[in-house]
Amino acid sequence: MSFSYVVRRILLVFLVIWSAATLNFFIPKITPRNPIREKLLEQASRGGYIPPGFEDMVQSYEKRFGLDQPVWKQYLTYLNEMAHFNLGYSISNFPKTVPELIGQSIWWTIGLLSVTTILTFLIGTLLGALMAWQKSSFVIRNILPGILVLSAVPSFIVGLLLIYFVAFKWKLLPLGGAYDATKLPVFNASFVLEIIRYATLP
Repeated sequence: MSFSYVVRRILLVFLVIWSAATLNFFIPKITPRNPIREKLLEQASRGGYIPPGFEDMVQSYEKRFGLDQPVWKQYLTYLNEMAHFNLGYSISNFPKTVPELIGQSIWWTIGLLSVTTILTFLIGTLLGALMAWQKSSFVIRNILPGILVLSAVPSFIVGLLLIYFVAFKWKLLPLGGAYDATKLPVFNASFVLEIIRYATLP
């Protein structure tokens, strides 16, 4: 392995990170929506009226988050903050910071990832053994084509279709969350089953 190869691979990693960060910045800019205005309107609707200084409040928050600056300047500020691992505040959950929100969800994510990794290993090993078995012609004829078709479809498309049909249209599973937030979490069999039900679709 040459030194130039290692350098190219490292540069490629930074290129991928930069590309992902750039897309993450510009895709929301394409839409005409104003997250500050929408969040303040949501809070005002709970009170039943829009206060007289609403527009001034919107401009104040836009200035606080730097959204009153030109897009190119916002982009450079965004890259600089990302380079220093400063993720800032969450607009939708202000005044909470992004690291706080990540910290609240990371353990659920680790748990979900662990379970899916174990299930993938077990199911993949079982199907591989069945396909290697000489008498498993049924598996090869009926299951393998479906696996090949699904493997060719991007996972996010499959996820969106499952969310739409299973959760939104048929209402067989919840749309999101870790458990029913309206209930007090008590660690028992019922709560564990509820977590499994909420984790099935993700």
